[in-house]
Amino acid sequence: MRKLLLAAGIAVLLVSAQAASAGVVMPATVVSPNPSPFAACDNQGLTGFNINAEVEPWLAVDPRNGNYAVAWQQDRWGDPAEGGAHGLVAWSSVNGTNSWAPFTTCSGGTAANNGNYDRASDVWLAFGPDGRLYQVALVFNWFDGRNAITVSTSTDDGRTWGTPSVVASSPQNSFTHGFDKESITADPTRPGVAYVVWDRYSNQLPDFKSGNGQNADKGPAYMSITTDGGKTWSSAKPVYTQDNGTIGNQLVVLDDGTLVDFFTNFTFVNGANGYAVNLESVRSTNGGNSWSKPTVVSDMQPNGAIDPRDGKSVLRAGDILFDVAVGPNDALYAVWEDSRFSGVDQVAFTRSTDGGNTWSTPVEIGKTPANTNPLLTQAFTPSVDVSDNGTIAVTYYDFRSFAGGSTLPVTYSAITSTNGGSSWGPEINLSTSDEEFAPVAGGLKIGDYEALAHAGSTFLTAFQVGNNSSDPTDIAVASFTP
Repeated sequence: MRKLLLAAGIAVLLVSAQAASAGVVMPATVVSPNPSPFAACDNQGLTGFNINAEVEPWLAVDPRNGNYAVAWQQDRWGDPAEGGAHGLVAWSSVNGTNSWAPFTTCSGGTAANNGNYDRASDVWLAFGPDGRLYQVALVFNWFDGRNAITVSTSTDDGRTWGTPSVVASSPQNSFTHGFDKESITADPTRPGVAYVVWDRYSNQLPDFKSGNGQNADKGPAYMSITTDGGKTWSSAKPVYTQDNGTIGNQLVVLDDGTLVDFFTNFTFVNGANGYAVNLESVRSTNGGNSWSKPTVVSDMQPNGAIDPRDGKSVLRAGDILFDVAVGPNDALYAVWEDSRFSGVDQVAFTRSTDGGNTWSTPVEIGKTPANTNPLLTQAFTPSVDVSDNGTIAVTYYDFRSFAGGSTLPVTYSAITSTNGGSSWGPEINLSTSDEEFAPVAGGLKIGDYEALAHAGSTFLTAFQVGNNSSDPTDIAVASFTP
């Protein structure tokens, strides 16, 4: 098992990327295991599994001491049996070792510990003010569509994990109906209180014998709350059920306890595009018992990250998704990838100084170098966070290092702002690695999201890096300051 070592196949690229970057505190360091702890898992006679492929990390910092933990999907399934992974693996900064909760049968799950599922996906982490760490998972079976959202907690900064508890579960007749894109937020001032939000989707004519869902590309948003540190969860309550569906729900807690849930909202319209896509939010001042009408943060115009090798294949990245962060005095910031600025996707940024009631006009903030080939100016899968002193950081991928050929070098960089996003400092390059062998899961999978958090004035990020055919991808962590 690797601990704080660079993967041999990417070490030169990672080190050279940082050599000219001011502000890097800890160079990109691989934290995912090799070989995979789930390599012997039963593949159920299916093809498409990718041993040693890790994707979509999330990172959370203990507010008491600055310790942090990272979690990701381990052994991502790809085409044709695309969806989820053998399990979820975590890494703790306390001892630099990997651990995992029994979310799936591959990782020790059984009916007795709520882990009798084939696959897990969409991991998210959150620390409460008491140091309790919550890890949420979307778990499901491929053949019968049975799915659930479960949560495991840790009281030692991610070194060990407890038995998962069930937030919501559903028997389904088809894999194309179910829960999706859940996230978890711990209340920053109320120990033991945490919120899970998600959407429920349908991709075909409905057969909802459980009484949930709708006939749309994605579905309505729901929330569940724990007040006992994740032992039990409230019945699912609707957050937003209008239009044609939501995806990517993220919830933040304002200083006065107001809950604000953000989501990508789909509305079918007449015309060539078929539907409109907006980043919207709703708020609750009574703990989620009722919600406001939606506020439109901005329309979204992503093309998706287009592979520069053929100029047409779209990578599986964060195209219709976004990231949000809350800073001091309830300042809110949002980023997503958008084509409105130049015809190819760039990093769009907007801010609110009144707790999310009004938002600035979106602007492009990435610093990807100019190029005569517009595909090499793309920037995608951005993340945003705000440090304790109000400094904003944004991270993103781009193709600046692509020079032709079969390889696909992808660079991961960060920029920071100390004036609320009015201007941005020099770019900090964190890594460049070859994503040619990333798992193909509805497109070459760079990931729907990467992680960005902070400890004091230092930012911490976890992100995917590419390797080779036997060890397709890894998860690396790095830290930087303005």
